[in-house]
Amino acid sequence: MKPYAAVLAVAFFLVPAHAEEFADKIPDRIWVDIGGSTNELSTNMALTGQNGVGAAIDFEDVFDLPGSKTTFQIQGTVRVSEHRRWVDFGYVKFDRSGGRTITQNLQWGDYSFAAGATMQASFDTEFIYGAYRYDFLHEEKIRISGSAGLSWTDISASLAGQGTFDDGSGPIAGDYTADASIAAPVPLVGLNFDWALARGLVLRSYNRFFRLKLDKIDGGMWENGVHLNWYFIKNFGLGLGYDRVQIKVNEYETKEGDTGKFNYSVSGLGLYATLAF
Repeated sequence: MKPYAAVLAVAFFLVPAHAEEFADKIPDRIWVDIGGSTNELSTNMALTGQNGVGAAIDFEDVFDLPGSKTTFQIQGTVRVSEHRRWVDFGYVKFDRSGGRTITQNLQWGDYSFAAGATMQASFDTEFIYGAYRYDFLHEEKIRISGSAGLSWTDISASLAGQGTFDDGSGPIAGDYTADASIAAPVPLVGLNFDWALARGLVLRSYNRFFRLKLDKIDGGMWENGVHLNWYFIKNFGLGLGYDRVQIKVNEYETKEGDTGKFNYSVSGLGLYATLAF
């Protein structure tokens, strides 16, 4: 079963029997936005080897990785008590690959690739979000809430080259392949704001973040977005939204002793079918 399908299945069993209404007519036990979004992506990475050499690489520019991507996206919330308490969820995935012949020398850790080498790269990300949210302010037309949850973040990248490279012992002609992946829950705290602008018209926004600084890692994750939903009938409407995710790691140390930096961002506009029950 797909991750988003499993979340939706659980959501229907958690909801209370009684439903309030928001913006005069919208049921508020479950709100779900399902649709597609067109996104702009930016990926910059650097790996400095133990010899102290390394430079940031723009994956979209150097490896012709697609800088835009249209993908499926789902976000929603489930009320789990008569008032104020919610469970939020979301899912989105981006898979990209590209390749080209590099026109200048490239340094990646202790490896250097000479101009003219043929390089391929891929960069895939998947985000599954779940959180508990509580309304500090719960009025007929305005709700302000805080949240605490996790974003299961799955990142995998690969880099392959064919040409002349140097592993620190001298130039070698041949093939090079490196794969890396990480999958971990990232804790996020956030603030949400829901505002009934008019009957059936709702503006919803969220801001979530995580920051960590330890001996071998320094970085964080930020998510924010705003959705405008128009419910032209009681249980169904259309929504327009903007969402953004940024992961920035100023420094981390690999198990091989190399030092890496990483800056990844994705932002885009989405068009949704929005459901209310």
